Amino acid sequence: MKRRFLLLLLVGTMIGALLATACAPEAAAPEEEAAPAEEEEEEEAEPAAPAAKTYKWDLQAVWPAGFMSFVACADVIDRINMASGGRLEMTLHPAGSIVPTYEILDAVDAGALDGQVSGISAQFGKFATAMFFDKYPAGPNAYESYVWLYHAGGMELWQELYDTNDINVHVVGVMGASQAENFGWFDEPVTSLDDFKGLKFRTQGTWGDVLTSLGCSVVTIPGGEVYESAARGVIDAFEYSTPAVDLSAGFPEIRAVMMEPGIHAPTALYDLIINKDSWNELPDDLKVLVELGCQAGAAWVLSATDYQDAIAFKEIVDMGIQVESLPDDVIAEIVIISNEMWDEMAKDDPMFAKVLKSQRDFLRDFRALQDLKQPNPALLGWPQ
Repeated sequence: MKRRFLLLLLVGTMIGALLATACAPEAAAPEEEAAPAEEEEEEEAEPAAPAAKTYKWDLQAVWPAGFMSFVACADVIDRINMASGGRLEMTLHPAGSIVPTYEILDAVDAGALDGQVSGISAQFGKFATAMFFDKYPAGPNAYESYVWLYHAGGMELWQELYDTNDINVHVVGVMGASQAENFGWFDEPVTSLDDFKGLKFRTQGTWGDVLTSLGCSVVTIPGGEVYESAARGVIDAFEYSTPAVDLSAGFPEIRAVMMEPGIHAPTALYDLIINKDSWNELPDDLKVLVELGCQAGAAWVLSATDYQDAIAFKEIVDMGIQVESLPDDVIAEIVIISNEMWDEMAKDDPMFAKVLKSQRDFLRDFRALQDLKQPNPALLGWPQ
């Protein structure tokens, strides 16, 4: 009995052990050793684009800061600067601020200035041919000048003029213009060619040569000195610009008579000329920007000038200024005398002769159509 009990106890113990083993949870598989986390590769920053080079130009104008011509051209300069996105910084300085007015071209040639904004008439003392690119008696008006310059070979001749005189400049083109200037400011109306005799007359260029032949004593001084010279009696009569510019200069305060029409200066062109080294340094896209900016500016300045002239003329009349027209016979004589003078000058100056022929041929052909398709409205009963 005792043995049987021990046997049963042994069997029960074995069965319990087996059951315990069967019910025991499975041992977890040994965890694989985690691989060390790979270090994330640092992304290399893209190299910063090099900062765009900035080109800084100092330009000088022939007008004082308050003159309308200066204000208009400075506005064009500012717009070109803005369009360049800061890559081009042109600064337009007023007359005399860096070099004397009649030394601007020399300074640009030498690189002391990067460029000039002026009327090429300022260069009449260097070469007479300059008159064809700005103003001369009975010459082209502003629109005709634009057409000749940009489509009939005028720009190439303009650059050739500087190149043949060994002047280190690049002609960018016209930045603005005005229509015919006032003929001049006088104490008494001009009624005949005899009225010019003995006058101390402020002007410049080839018009001065014509006036000298008429008996005037010609005085050439910068625009900024005209008011004071006229007020002190240094000059008797003078011409400068259009109604708006002359009004802004205060000329109605010192002379009682304004004469028209401006046969001596059918237009005044405002040019932009840059030192060749400065120009060649400029990238091609900025060169195009400057050229197109000038062309757009030329149209804008001309239209603005015409509009301001109309307003200024009314103000001048309202001030009581006596506005008179030259007699037809005086105008005819001026045209004849002028052309005879050009023909004589052409005999001794091949460049002068070349440009004179180019412009005469152009005007003959261009006006043949213009005079037909755009008659004077005043002759057709247009309300006055």
